[in-house]
Amino acid sequence: MNRREANQLVGTAWLDSDYRTWWETRVMRRRVPLYRVGVAAVRALNAVTGGANRPSLKVTRWNRIGPHGGTFVMDKLETMTGRTDHPVTSRAELRARTSFASRLARAVSADEWPQIIAEHERRRRGERPQYRYVGHRPLNATSHALMDEAWVRGELPTDQYRAWNVLKHEDEGAFYSEFFTDGDARGYPGGETNPGFRRGRIMFDVSWREKASLAGERHVLRRSRILRAKELVKFFRTELKEAVRPPVSSPAQPLPAEPPTHHAVYTEPVVAAIADFTKPETLRSPTARGETTPDRKRASAIDLANTVAKALPPAVPARAVGAADQEAAADGQAGVVSSGVVEEGRSGFGEPPPGQARPPHGAQQSAHPPVARPPVPPGHSPRDAQSR
Repeated sequence: MNRREANQLVGTAWLDSDYRTWWETRVMRRRVPLYRVGVAAVRALNAVTGGANRPSLKVTRWNRIGPHGGTFVMDKLETMTGRTDHPVTSRAELRARTSFASRLARAVSADEWPQIIAEHERRRRGERPQYRYVGHRPLNATSHALMDEAWVRGELPTDQYRAWNVLKHEDEGAFYSEFFTDGDARGYPGGETNPGFRRGRIMFDVSWREKASLAGERHVLRRSRILRAKELVKFFRTELKEAVRPPVSSPAQPLPAEPPTHHAVYTEPVVAAIADFTKPETLRSPTARGETTPDRKRASAIDLANTVAKALPPAVPARAVGAADQEAAADGQAGVVSSGVVEEGRSGFGEPPPGQARPPHGAQQSAHPPVARPPVPPGHSPRDAQSR
């Protein structure tokens, strides 16, 4: 296949082509020597800057979930001290846990360079690609559980979430994503804990599988270089400003007391049981495939969720009271209603359950008035009621 023919490939035809692998390997062969020099340079800079608590900038290995549900390791530079699962809440804390060199490495994404170096070595040994340049970023088990819970709560659209579950278990992970270059992924405060970030992740990943091409990958790589240049300028401006006036950590403010909410139904077994139906057929549990019945632990968790949901006080539905009702109320005959229509709540009932196919548009229009559905208890997702 020549370059002209490769430019005509779109979607999965491009993603699965041999030309894509050859093109990526050629790009890596040019860049890997520069990345090796860059890593050595930031390590040398780290040795002469920072205090005793500076990060080591050594290569660390992180577990990620790849195709077919398998687990593999991802190489990254250690650019921060302390617990990695503890979020940084201020600039003062960031400076305390990093050094000048490690902050510089984070600004230019040098902490990701060991991934590309390891992938190039893997391809030189003749092994199949584990990483691509552009696609979806592989997640760890905690991030997968976070996405599952977001879907169970009704935050993510079912069709896109099911498609995202398929591609993340069939396609290799990638260094860059279109969400990072064109979706302003770094602009969401809190990262993947932000609902907007999670929605953007699945929307860009799903759309990329449909429109992927050689021109698209070149665009993402060019955009990534532009973004790193902007981050580098921003980094030096911030460092110069904080060198004159170091940030001061503000005392932690107590969080306001929140009203009690019924979140007990979103336990890990319940989320796993419901989200299992959106996984690809080969990765579903025997229960989701209908081959076995739920085990006792999972069945007990689902029964408990149903019991809690039924025990909650139901919402009072709105009623349209006719003229005869008003006369009856005026005469003191409360409770006798001659005519009235219960308004059906539209919120939360627009999608079919995850395990069912969406009915055709014509089948959704009924000749008879819709039957009133029971109200959704407050504090619960409509998805939770539909999925059980």
